Amino acid sequence: MKATIKVPPVGRIALIQLMILFIAVVGLLPVDLTMSCSLLIGGVIQIGPHAYFTRWTFRYQGATHTPKILRAIYWGETGKILLTIVLLGLTFNYVRPLNVSVLFLGYGAMVIVQWFCAAKVLSHYG
Repeated sequence: MKATIKVPPVGRIALIQLMILFIAVVGLLPVDLTMSCSLLIGGVIQIGPHAYFTRWTFRYQGATHTPKILRAIYWGETGKILLTIVLLGLTFNYVRPLNVSVLFLGYGAMVIVQWFCAAKVLSHYG
């Protein structure tokens, strides 16, 4: 039996985030190279692990797959947290120079973009 509820196009959110991040990075490039790179890194640290989570979460559909869906959410969230920690650790250890405040600004801005995009996408499925 085929599932009747379509999977929302949440994968598109990462592409929208990347486009917005790219525009912000290019706009900041003439101001300061370090700030621009820090913004890029912060945004990618948010987008990458969340895309991993999204990929894991929406692997299964339907009530018959509920245990698999819950397991996928668990592993997706665990992987997202671990990826974020590893990427932040690598950044703080190996990236010089780094503007930490702009790095976290990029991370936070991409979280906010993700919220707005998810609300927009999911409003069509509610």
